[in-house]
Amino acid sequence: MQMLDKHTKKLQLLVAFISAFIKNNPKYKCLFLGDLVSATFLTVSSFSRMIKQTLYPLGVLLLGLSINQAQAQTRSELSRTTFETTLSNGLKVIIREDHRAPMVMTQIWYKVGSSDESGNILGVSHALEHMMFKGTHKVPNDEFTRLSRIYGGSINAATFTNYTNYYQLYPKAYFPMALELESDRMSNLLLRQQDFEPEIKVVMEERRQRTDDNPRAQAFERFKWISYPTSHYRQPVIGHMKTLNNIQLNDIKKWYRDWYSPNNAILVIVGNVESEAALAQVQKYFGDIPARPTPPRNDVLEFERLGYRHMEINSNVQVPNLYMTWNVKSLGTAKNPQDAYALTIIRSLLDSGISSRLQDRLVRDRKILTSVSASYDPYNRGDSLFGISALPAPGVSLQEAQQAIQDEVDLLKTTAMTQQEVDRISTRFISSLIYSQDDIAGQAKMIGNLEVNGLSYRLMDELPKHFESVSVQDIQRVANAYFVRDNLSTLYLSPEQKAQ
Repeated sequence: MQMLDKHTKKLQLLVAFISAFIKNNPKYKCLFLGDLVSATFLTVSSFSRMIKQTLYPLGVLLLGLSINQAQAQTRSELSRTTFETTLSNGLKVIIREDHRAPMVMTQIWYKVGSSDESGNILGVSHALEHMMFKGTHKVPNDEFTRLSRIYGGSINAATFTNYTNYYQLYPKAYFPMALELESDRMSNLLLRQQDFEPEIKVVMEERRQRTDDNPRAQAFERFKWISYPTSHYRQPVIGHMKTLNNIQLNDIKKWYRDWYSPNNAILVIVGNVESEAALAQVQKYFGDIPARPTPPRNDVLEFERLGYRHMEINSNVQVPNLYMTWNVKSLGTAKNPQDAYALTIIRSLLDSGISSRLQDRLVRDRKILTSVSASYDPYNRGDSLFGISALPAPGVSLQEAQQAIQDEVDLLKTTAMTQQEVDRISTRFISSLIYSQDDIAGQAKMIGNLEVNGLSYRLMDELPKHFESVSVQDIQRVANAYFVRDNLSTLYLSPEQKAQ
């Protein structure tokens, strides 16, 4: 009887809560079965059955509403705990507090990458990235790396088309040390011939392993020259072997002087810090570094509707490969930003798991392809590419595979999707977007990537609502605007014909 009383009290509390909820939200009245929940005396088994069969759907609804409110509150909370300023020397500083773990991520983003290179020194940005770990007078040789091991840190760097970034992850007690190390190599880097000669050989070996010995990577590198016929995005980040042979130490020194200054950098700090105290440390270590003028950046816009372009390569691959790219806009270059949001949802619609259109229809159902993937970067500083790569099934030609993919893309132009399908895809994408920013590394990367490409970090917390706003009409309009033959480039990569 005591057990029954306990459950009866729980039920009465639940009934009171549901009644109040439905009174304030009458549109959910259809979920309320008054004759069942008005019972006061139930057995334990009846209570359990009623909860599972009758109240469970409403519970899921309430949970969903609570999650939505929690997400909104979380986004608002993140916005409130983000601080932005620019020092007198031009260094932009963005600090986002996240007190869930005693760690701090420090990232510096320089607005220079492979698209800023020209002539016979392609690959110089990446080569300088390697040299940034070769020491200063204060922290000589490999001491930078050794300190990270001693104090439980993690360090690395990356060069891309639009930027070069460096990160240090340390326990919060060593956050000031991370700032001191980063500011020291911003202005006091030792660039010595004895370090350069072996390091440029390391870069060359990296190129051999990633590109020269990889037929698919080598073919795609060539394909970018017709996908981006005028934009500097066609240039390989690592450079060509002949340009790496041309790079001299003086080229590295000039690149460092030209681009590595506080007014050309963004400092992103995410983790267990207090904004005011963190800013004081930033001012201490970076405030006295003088600003310097930087060269003009190369153009990364592409002509529209240049005409269909096609390339065929025979190489040492086991199976044929198909590549298709369309020249499209990014958030930074589109006249209507909704175009970029719609293109992102289209990418997810075509390739986001086994239930996506290309996977479901061409791989699982019709068995025309054995694998397929789609790509699009909405955050590019310049114009972007929408790409699809695929492996045809045995007995299917590259032409047939291309036509099958093109037919699916054309359906987006002529056959309207249901709003439910768009909502399902956008919800899945938004969930992935939010989860990718759960840790401090993901947050710092998103903040830096937006800022270095000319977008605001504030967009980070607004992205979900922008993607949610994509409509069926947006999908159809954007597909008709961009997925036209004059924007298309294709590559047929086939196995070499063996001599008889």
